Amino acid sequence: MASKSVLIVGGNRGIGLNLLKAFVAESWNVTGTVRPQTRRDDDPSIVDLEKTGARILEIDYLDESTIEKAAIAYGNKPLDLLINKFRVMAVGPLLTIKHFLPKLEQAPGAKIVNISSAFGSISTNSFGTCMAYRIAKAALNQGAVTMAREWEKEGRKVTMICVEPGFLSTRLTGWDGVDDMDTSIAGLMKLFKNITPEDNGGFFLWDGSRISF
Repeated sequence: MASKSVLIVGGNRGIGLNLLKAFVAESWNVTGTVRPQTRRDDDPSIVDLEKTGARILEIDYLDESTIEKAAIAYGNKPLDLLINKFRVMAVGPLLTIKHFLPKLEQAPGAKIVNISSAFGSISTNSFGTCMAYRIAKAALNQGAVTMAREWEKEGRKVTMICVEPGFLSTRLTGWDGVDDMDTSIAGLMKLFKNITPEDNGGFFLWDGSRISF
């Protein structure tokens, strides 16, 4: 049986790099992306990504042309799982889905995972704070759910969910965090494998429990 393929947007550090390593360990065909400027700046995180043996493509969520070029470079082959992880929250992930959808539709049971945040939940917002971040994640969630519902009507066989990975110590959080990275990654890997079409448009915590929008 041929190995499955995963593309992780933002694969050179933090959650993305740890997920990438987990997929490599399970013998997936793994592609990770970095921003073009990350490579130009000779960022040391590139070395960490290269050490995994994963294929590397360049995507900048703020420049759709880089997404289109990456989709062309990926080639005309199936993509089983797309993980939108980079910290630009809303439009970039949806543009990435747009350009990689033909690859996803070549793979039976293809899945899309958008790394979101419980801060994007409107119903659980009981104490405010982090307004810009909340708005951006809520926009990502709404875009993902809307797209998922439209695909159901169109008969597309791709399942899309949003996921809260936990409050982890990464550069984005200023190295603050309360959840354990290894535990979160293990839970996410299990969740990814267990996604079914019935979960389309859902919002999940890393441990598989559901989050209300």
